[in-house]
Amino acid sequence: MSRVTKSTSAPQRRTQAERSQETRNKVCDATIQALVEYGYEQISTTLIAQKAQVSRGALTHQFPTRNDMLVAAFENLVNQWREGYPFGLDPETTRLTVDELIDGMWTNIFSDGRYIAAMELMLAARQNNELGHALRDILVTWIRKRDSITVRLVGGDSDDVEADLKIQLHLAVLRGIAMHQSFDSDPQTAKKLIDLWKKMARNA
Repeated sequence: MSRVTKSTSAPQRRTQAERSQETRNKVCDATIQALVEYGYEQISTTLIAQKAQVSRGALTHQFPTRNDMLVAAFENLVNQWREGYPFGLDPETTRLTVDELIDGMWTNIFSDGRYIAAMELMLAARQNNELGHALRDILVTWIRKRDSITVRLVGGDSDDVEADLKIQLHLAVLRGIAMHQSFDSDPQTAKKLIDLWKKMARNA
C-alpha cells in the first residue's frame, strides 16, 4: 500500500519590506477612515495606531510625525484614483460617453465615503504651512494628470479651453452632490441629482 506523504515545508516568511508595507497600508487606510468618522482636527497618531491595530512604535517608525501620516494617506488615496476607473483607462484606445464618464467618476470616487476624507485634507491644503505645501504638491500633480486624461477620454483635445471647462464643471457638480449626500438622509437624492445632471450634460 502506498503511503501519502504530507508536505512539511514551512510557510514562507515575509520580508521586512513586506511587513513595513503592510503597516503603511493599515495606517493609511485607518487614517482615511478616521478622517471620515472624526474629521481632520481630531486625528492623532495614537488614535490611528489604535484604529489600524498596530503599535504606536511601529506607526511612528513609518511615519515620524502626524503630517507624514496624513500626507501618505492622501497620496495613497490619490494613487488609487489614478490607477482605478475611469482615470486608469488609456485615452489613446478608450472612449467614454459623457454618461459613462459621470457614472464612473461618481461610483468610483465621489460616492465613496472616503471622498469626504479627501475633502478634509484638500481644505487643509489651503494652509500656508508644511502640511499644506505637501498636500498641494500631490494635488497639483494629480489634477494636471486627471484633467488631461478626462478630456481625452470623451474625445476632446487637452489644449481646448472649453473642453477643459466642461470637465471642471462635471467635477464641481459631482463634488457638490458628494457634499450634499453627506447631509441628506435620503439615499435616492444623489441618484436623482446624478441622473438629472447627465440629462443636462447630454444636451449641453
